[in-house]
Amino acid sequence: MSRSRFSLTKSSGGSNPSSSVGMKRNPWIILFSISFIICTILYLRYDKIGFQTGLDCIFCDKKLPYNLLPLRHSEYPHRFYLNDEDDFELVGVGFKYYTSSFTIKDFLGYGYNNSSVIVKCTDSLNGIKYLISYETKYRSKKGNPLISFKDLSESDFEQVKSKYEWLDVGKEKYHAIESNKFLFMIGALLSLILFVWRLFNLEASKPR
Repeated sequence: MSRSRFSLTKSSGGSNPSSSVGMKRNPWIILFSISFIICTILYLRYDKIGFQTGLDCIFCDKKLPYNLLPLRHSEYPHRFYLNDEDDFELVGVGFKYYTSSFTIKDFLGYGYNNSSVIVKCTDSLNGIKYLISYETKYRSKKGNPLISFKDLSESDFEQVKSKYEWLDVGKEKYHAIESNKFLFMIGALLSLILFVWRLFNLEASKPR
């Protein structure tokens, strides 16, 4: 009887290593799952911001007031423009409006809400200037109102700036967003590959 009890105890203890190995591998699966989720969320965030600064967008909703389309020219110096829904350049470097007192030298950023857009730019003397959109009497091919821009004084800008979502479209910001978007895409793909690999190994190691 004593030998039987010893055999039972030994046999029961022999199953622990397999269970222990499984438990050691599970944390890696959890880690890669969390990594995949975090990288995916950050990729989607930069995908949306990237669209707003002129990058191609894969998953974002591409929504700006008046169906404006942010565009950055591929050739140097990679200037930024906002196109209207008929794909004509609406505002960017070199533009001057009859309701405005200056020509745009650099496009620094823009803010938008549901009904209007404010452009932050510089004039020929590198002074900071602001333009605000307004509806014209013209219509797009889809029948929607077309907009143009007029001067906005700094004092008026200070009163309304908190009502807009703001984006910096400088080259440094653009390249930082482009790099982050690429890195998080690679991170998500690598996490997914490692997750599947660990899961496959875990299943393969189970006793038949």
